[in-house]
Amino acid sequence: MAKELTFTLTGAMYASAPIKLERKKIYGWSNLIATNKEGTICNTAYLLPDDALLIPSGGYKQGVVDANGCWVEKSTLTPCNEEGEALPTYPSSFDEPIALTQTVTAEEFLDNEWESVYQLVNADLATAVGDNIYKFKFCYRGGTNLNDGYLINTPGGLFLFAGEKQEFAFVTLADQTIIDEMDEEEKEEIDDLDFSMF
Repeated sequence: MAKELTFTLTGAMYASAPIKLERKKIYGWSNLIATNKEGTICNTAYLLPDDALLIPSGGYKQGVVDANGCWVEKSTLTPCNEEGEALPTYPSSFDEPIALTQTVTAEEFLDNEWESVYQLVNADLATAVGDNIYKFKFCYRGGTNLNDGYLINTPGGLFLFAGEKQEFAFVTLADQTIIDEMDEEEKEEIDDLDFSMF
């Protein structure tokens, strides 16, 4: 059984397993399969730069090594910011109930870049949410990646959006600008251009 998120709203508790929406689930996908003349499926491989060795797919992976070239397990590393300070870690949102207390406007909801979208199937929760948009902190697996989560009820169902607020630049009327006067030599250069050559 899929793991469930638990929400609390107006004293009631609701649970639902999030179903991640992926582009291929919506639009479908196709696979390109390479075969030889006999119809046997070909396997992918990597060719070393010196053309001396073929490495089958899955034969190598990326890793982390220290200054001495020794292998380092990722579990022993501490994520840091650009200043070298350790990043805070957050528990998974699956570990404890999410309190739905803050509502936001549609404008604030739309001012985000979405990282993930999940569908939630719970008719009682959808009814409780109604036309409101609820905002909360969301961390799927636990760790340093903390998103803003938004719970919104639509005609297509109940959805959880996870993303980060973006500052969008708005286009305004330009300030009045004075174009510098061209001297005669610059005017002659423009007049001599042959636009048929472009």
